[in-house]
Amino acid sequence: MSVLILFNFTSQNIRAAGSGGTSGADFLEIGVGSRPLGMGEAFTAEVGDVNAIYYNPAGLGTLKFPVLSLMHQELIVDSRFENVSLVFPLYNGFFGFSTSVFWVPPFDKIDINGNTVGTVNFYNVSGIMAYGYSLGFMEVGGSLKYIYQQIDTLQLQSLAFDVGILKRITMYSPFDAPIKNLALGLSIQNIGTNAKDDSLPRLIRAGLSYKMSHFFGFNVDFIENAITSSDLYDFTSGFNESFRVNAGVELNYLDILFFRTGYKFNDAGKYTFGLGFNYAIKNIAFVVDASYQDAGVFGPIYSFTVTFKLIPKVITIEDKLKAEVHYQRGIKYFITDDIDGAIEEFKKARDYNPYHKNVDKKIKDLEELKELKRQNELLEKEQQKIR
Repeated sequence: MSVLILFNFTSQNIRAAGSGGTSGADFLEIGVGSRPLGMGEAFTAEVGDVNAIYYNPAGLGTLKFPVLSLMHQELIVDSRFENVSLVFPLYNGFFGFSTSVFWVPPFDKIDINGNTVGTVNFYNVSGIMAYGYSLGFMEVGGSLKYIYQQIDTLQLQSLAFDVGILKRITMYSPFDAPIKNLALGLSIQNIGTNAKDDSLPRLIRAGLSYKMSHFFGFNVDFIENAITSSDLYDFTSGFNESFRVNAGVELNYLDILFFRTGYKFNDAGKYTFGLGFNYAIKNIAFVVDASYQDAGVFGPIYSFTVTFKLIPKVITIEDKLKAEVHYQRGIKYFITDDIDGAIEEFKKARDYNPYHKNVDKKIKDLEELKELKRQNELLEKEQQKIR
């Protein structure tokens, strides 16, 4: 009976209730990370977060330092979902490992006569290797997955991969906001071998993330099943099919306290809420996140995540504000053709916040421009001597 309830949970709650195709390894659609879960799993275009491994591997290209994340989630029928994720810099990008386990404690196996004839083991495991890289004008990424499932005596193995892209641009905001405050993301997930006779839960995710200010942002994801060919056009019929929209918002107080909420359209679970706390001790910052989800008839679902970040320099909100002031001054000096002044201001911005977006590239480009000007001046002097 427990197995039947779990199958019903994964097919009706994890996926959209109206999905047009059936799939195996549905546990791959259980959301990872209490922060994304608190925002309705609208996370395809989010930047600077280790959970990009799951939602869009291109997002790994926006990370700045190594991160370790540990997650625990309580589901129905004593089932549990655990995840461990680790990312670190590699070849100007970020490489990540992630392992997820969806399991229940062993329970009695009952025959048709009502006799106990042993125990049932039920668990599903996925291992992911992912890499994200910034091309400057956009980020790209991909991941490879190994999937193992055991349901009593049935054992299944599958391979799959994800691909994704991310583009960050500057969008107007009436408030003080990050420079590139709008991100657009696209990822295609779970392309691979079948789980026995069923396809994996292939998904196409498109999303946007808009930071209206340093303290408030909202995300929206558009999700379409791609299990069968009909899924690719079913969404035109509306929410009666497999098309889903997830939306979430996040409000933070001085990057210390975080408040989140989200809503899922055309899904068994609707409302989500989340809280977060960020604190740093020397060069290690840790974040504690918790989330609550409404799982419809199955009741509430809770998750808890602890994330550790190895930060060479702890950046306070005051440091970020000072860095932004110097960065804007550098832009003004550059516009007036004061290259030395611009370089000096950009370096001051980097001193306050080494993770300020684009500051290293700005310094490098200006130093190259300065060198070109010097060479041109030398060339002009040589030509004048010849004359």
